[in-house]
Amino acid sequence: MTRTSAPVDAPVTGAWEGLVTTALLGTDRRTPPGTAPGPDAPVALLDAAAVATVRRRAGLRPARAAERPQPAPED
Repeated sequence: MTRTSAPVDAPVTGAWEGLVTTALLGTDRRTPPGTAPGPDAPVALLDAAAVATVRRRAGLRPARAAERPQPAPED
């Protein structure tokens, strides 16, 4: 069985997956979309992750709170 690996700059199916991949590889090896390599790349990655998180959560209705856990037993 032969395994081939995708190039580092290969497009990722989703925006969130792309941000996670960039975070795992590091901004020295892969920069966020629309960002030039350099000292501002990590900040741009965090900004893009924050925007993606807000987009993912927008329009979701809050779920009911789960039942509180039981207190820990006394020592």
